[in-house]
Amino acid sequence: MSTSESKTIPETLTKLVELYERLEREPDLEKNFLEDKNKFLIDHGFKPEEVDAMLNELQKNRLKELSSVLKDYNKKL
Repeated sequence: MSTSESKTIPETLTKLVELYERLEREPDLEKNFLEDKNKFLIDHGFKPEEVDAMLNELQKNRLKELSSVLKDYNKKL
């Protein structure tokens, strides 16, 4: 990732990505997450509503980008 790209990513999202990456490697974290996602997020300094909003926004943005790529591709056909 370039320096300019990393500046556009909110710090909270970066920390969330790091936590989810740890979650994939550490069975105890995964167990806690699966037992109670909201409590897990709160225990790690996140607000569940904000996390949901961030993930929804990220998904929406990625869908827009994909749509744009597909439209460009269709024009070339």
